Amino acid sequence: MELTVISDDKIGRKGLVAKHSLSILVVRNLESYLFGMGIDPGVLEHNSKELGIGLDTVDYVVVSHEHTPHYGGYRYISAEAPFTDVFIPYGASESLGRLFARNGLKPREVRAWTQLSEGVYLSKPFYGPPYEHFMVFEHGKGLVVLSGCMHPGVTALSSISEFLRKGIYAIVGGFHLANAPSTIVESYTKYLIDVVKPRLVIPLHCSGNEFVNKLRETGLVEVAELSTGDEFRM
Repeated sequence: MELTVISDDKIGRKGLVAKHSLSILVVRNLESYLFGMGIDPGVLEHNSKELGIGLDTVDYVVVSHEHTPHYGGYRYISAEAPFTDVFIPYGASESLGRLFARNGLKPREVRAWTQLSEGVYLSKPFYGPPYEHFMVFEHGKGLVVLSGCMHPGVTALSSISEFLRKGIYAIVGGFHLANAPSTIVESYTKYLIDVVKPRLVIPLHCSGNEFVNKLRETGLVEVAELSTGDEFRM
């Protein structure tokens, strides 16, 4: 299972562009999944080409929730991979569904747990606001959960683990703590360490430096900091 960060708030490789956004390409068992389309089609095009990634063959596109940093690059996807299924959470059909359909994509509203392929799932939508769903991969060491912004809060992770009856090995993506009060950062960190107990956290996008530092201070979880252009293999 390989992850490539195509778009994030920070740059990890020269020649790429960073904006407040999130787009991660996951390749697993010869299938490719695009989690988020970033905020801008120009950035998505530039970065993917610089990285040598062809998005014309992507198998699945997942939009975690209806905030622009996660779907704004849709015009590039519609040009490169028209008629691709784009999975959106419940409540987003009136906005994102119509927008994507007008631009040649095939919106698929997720209302309940959905299996995309063997060992790959979309969680039910959790309310934040807005409604947000998570992408979940089965891995030999446990579940790997991809988060857009974690708007519903970290307790949603427990629900994911309980539904699939497996522990969470890794969490990748946004935690929505960049501008959060220290008390909230501390409570999220405590819940992760005491309840969720992941072995690996890859904070991206809106996670914030304070959260990253708090996690590291615990010494109880591996923290891998990635940014635009970085790759990670599990």
